[in-house]
Amino acid sequence: MNKILVVALVSVFASTSVMAEELSVGAAYGLGYNNLDIHADVNISKFANNNPVKARVGYNRYSSDYGAGVTGYTWAYNVFYAGAYYDFNKIAKLDAKVHPFLGLGLGFGSTSCTGNWCGNASAVTAGGLYYIGGVQYDFTPKVQGEIGFGVWSGLSVGANFKY
Repeated sequence: MNKILVVALVSVFASTSVMAEELSVGAAYGLGYNNLDIHADVNISKFANNNPVKARVGYNRYSSDYGAGVTGYTWAYNVFYAGAYYDFNKIAKLDAKVHPFLGLGLGFGSTSCTGNWCGNASAVTAGGLYYIGGVQYDFTPKVQGEIGFGVWSGLSVGANFKY
């Protein structure tokens, strides 16, 4: 089932990308949860009544450690997600290089446990409603820095590369 959802998500994103004006690919490191986020953004303003909206699809991997030594174990989470975010640059009347944003979406994923106590740990789920927010800064016309906060990544720092 997860494979079908991933293929559907990528197909929708690819078909939207063809009609979009701008595509960027990025990565971020979450400072709180051993987190790696890889994502792609597409400008979908045409589909949002010319409002500054971008669609984001991505993959998020994070882990949480519990205990230490023989009693320690680690949960790892793999989440695929898709959503959209709004760029508040024009509303806030900021410099053209500064882009505060907020967004929502949905994610789904899997979990795995490693360590001696995994049999005693209760199963957890990954995914659900997600939120993102932060600020993007255009260093060059092709490179953008991003400081954000998300439900899975916590505080994160990353970069986006525009095509």
